[in-house]
Amino acid sequence: MKIFTSTSDAKSFFKKGSAIAIGNYDGIHLGHQAILNALKKTAKKLHLKTGLLTFEPHPAKVLAPNAALQLINTREQKIEILRDLGLDAVILHTFTPRFAQTTASAFFTRHLLHALNSKSLFVGHDFTFGDKRSGTIETLEVLSYQHRIDTHIVPAQMLANTLVSSSLIRKLIREGNLRLASKLLTREYFIDGTVVHGQHRGTALGVHTANLATANELIPADGVYATRTRVGRTTYQSVTNIGMNPTFDNTVRTIETHIFEFDQDIYDKSVRVFFVERLRDEIRFATPAALLKQIEKDLLRAKEIL
Repeated sequence: MKIFTSTSDAKSFFKKGSAIAIGNYDGIHLGHQAILNALKKTAKKLHLKTGLLTFEPHPAKVLAPNAALQLINTREQKIEILRDLGLDAVILHTFTPRFAQTTASAFFTRHLLHALNSKSLFVGHDFTFGDKRSGTIETLEVLSYQHRIDTHIVPAQMLANTLVSSSLIRKLIREGNLRLASKLLTREYFIDGTVVHGQHRGTALGVHTANLATANELIPADGVYATRTRVGRTTYQSVTNIGMNPTFDNTVRTIETHIFEFDQDIYDKSVRVFFVERLRDEIRFATPAALLKQIEKDLLRAKEIL
C-alpha cells in the first residue's frame, strides 16, 4: 500500500483513474469497513486503483483544539489497519487552517477531479466537505454528475440497533465498555507502548508487571482488565491495571500489565495490549496484603475470560 501526504503527490499513481473513499476514518470501524468493501468491489469491476483520502491531523485537532479530541488509533496504527484491508493507497492529506477554508467546489475540482483522477467516489451517509462543512451529499452528487463521476453513498451501519460511529466507540472505551467497543471496531481495542521502569511495587508483591508509556491518546477508564499482550510475535494472556494505584497514594496515572507465564526482561521494548473485558473498578485497599488477595482473584477471573 502506497502512502501519500497530499493529493498532488498521488497524482501520478492514479493517472489511469481511481476509486476513492473520503473521510477521517478514526478507528476504521464497522461502518468504515462497509464503505471500503464497497469501494474495493466496484474498483475491481472497473479495473481502478483504490485509495482513501483522509486527513492528518484530524480536522477537529485544528478547528476545535480546546475540545481535546482523543483519537482511537495513532497514525501508525491507522496505516497498519488500512494496509491489512487491502487498499492500494492512503492519502494522509495535511489539514491546516488554510486548507479548511477551501470551498466545496474547489476541494472537489482540485483534489478529487484533477489530483486523484477520481472515477468513482464512496462516502458515508453523513459526509460533508469544504469550508464550514458547506458541501453536503447533494453538493457532491451534483458535482459528480457534472463531471461524470459515479458517487456511492453508503448507508449507516447498525449493530443490534446501535448506530456505529467513532464518537460512540470513543465514549465506550472511556467508560470501559471494551466488549461493545470491540464489536463495533471488529477487533479488540489495543494500545501500543514501550515498557518503562515503574515503582516496582508489583515485584515486591510477587506479581511482576510491565509499565507502559504509550502514544495512544484514548485510554480506557481506570480499572482492571482482562487483556492480551503481544511481545514480539507472541501473544500472551494478561491482566492490566489502569489508574492511580490508590492503595499506594500514587499521583500519576499508570498502565501496568501482568503477563501470565512470562519471565523475560522487556524494558525499553515495544508491546501491544489488547483489551478484552473490564473486571472491576480500581479500589483503595487497607493494606498491600489485601490488595494482593484481590489481585489473585483478578488473575483467576481473567483466565476464565481469556
